Amino acid sequence: MNQISLKTVARLSAILFILGLLFFIIGCCIGNEVGLIVLAVGLLIWVGIIIIIALFSRCPYCGGFLKVGYHNHYCPHCGNYVNQSDYEK
Repeated sequence: MNQISLKTVARLSAILFILGLLFFIIGCCIGNEVGLIVLAVGLLIWVGIIIIIALFSRCPYCGGFLKVGYHNHYCPHCGNYVNQSDYEK
């Protein structure tokens, strides 16, 4: 599986979070069957964010999970220096 840079994962998760929040709020405000569908779409977007973070927020050396949103300079699992240029080929 191709690795995506941590910067891209953080940006994508932030954009999708805002989009999911927008759908969630609109779905709550509509309040009928269509609103329930819009609400469900917002929740599915949030589940998608969790999947993206779980799959692509990994150390390029050991594959350990790295926290998104923090500037990870060292992997907490193997101790190697993790830089944005490590992901770009």
